[in-house]
Amino acid sequence: MIEFRHVSKTYAGSDRPVVNDLSFEVLDGEICVLVGPSGCGKTTSMRMVNRLIEITEGEILIDGEPNTSMSGTQLRRKIGYAIQQIGLFPHRTIADNIGTVPNLLGWEKGRIRERVNDLLDLVGLSPDEYRDRYPAELSGGQQQRVGVARALAADPPIMLMDEPFGAVDPITRERLQDEFLHIQEDIKKTIVFVTHDIDEAIKMGDKIAILKQGGVLAQYDTPQTILSRPNSEFVSSFVGGDRLLKRLSLTRVSELDLGPANGGTDGLPRISDGLTVRDALSELMGSGQSKAVVEKDGEKKLLTFQDIEALTSSGAMGGGKRSA
Repeated sequence: MIEFRHVSKTYAGSDRPVVNDLSFEVLDGEICVLVGPSGCGKTTSMRMVNRLIEITEGEILIDGEPNTSMSGTQLRRKIGYAIQQIGLFPHRTIADNIGTVPNLLGWEKGRIRERVNDLLDLVGLSPDEYRDRYPAELSGGQQQRVGVARALAADPPIMLMDEPFGAVDPITRERLQDEFLHIQEDIKKTIVFVTHDIDEAIKMGDKIAILKQGGVLAQYDTPQTILSRPNSEFVSSFVGGDRLLKRLSLTRVSELDLGPANGGTDGLPRISDGLTVRDALSELMGSGQSKAVVEKDGEKKLLTFQDIEALTSSGAMGGGKRSA
């Protein structure tokens, strides 16, 4: 668990904090997303966890111990770090890049090789094909995967991710988000994730911390609660006027209680039950139909506009928040 206790940061020569009295908890296995406008202190807050930036006031506890209880170097070797610019060493192979921290920790070569192979498999890159390549031989999306693998190399309980998917095109970005959420289902890391994109925050986060200028915490809660009950005009404005549609992205079609498709379905579109309700609504609107057939548990179910309207009016959205 990570706990911020009244954390503030003020740089020398300034009388205004960039982070001001920040307090919240990130439970084990959760993804906490820090989001807010440019200059609100979200990256500074994240970097204080591994002491790339030192705290001015307050403290950050990791499993109950202050993060100052060991040297910054020791701390950073125990925390995975993935950034937007990726930061791969261009003169080193992919295997050497991924094995950087295990090598610093003195792991045996055989153990490092096995870990590299496992991680390349985990992020969807064949070890035989990619371990001996160099970063310049990979696409931007492939480099991002290697960056995530490197952050996971020493199997750290905590990961910090600073806009890790921000430097790739939207289609690749969405695919990387989905892949990482699938990976997280298995590895259950405790993650602090920085983004400027509220849609990405909603998709990736178990909890969202919305910061406003001056590094003040505006609201900290689940995506469902923030979308349904923003606690201020600032939060309401930041998440946008399409909050209802964003809420639809928190529920999959598979979670809906749909009636059977009893005949008369010829010509209706077919929709995967793995889609979010928001994407299913887009499919319906694009088809010009008010109904669609869903294959669910081996049976054909019928999804209608009325099902979606009932969901939005019930306020019961968000049984499964992610669209991976």
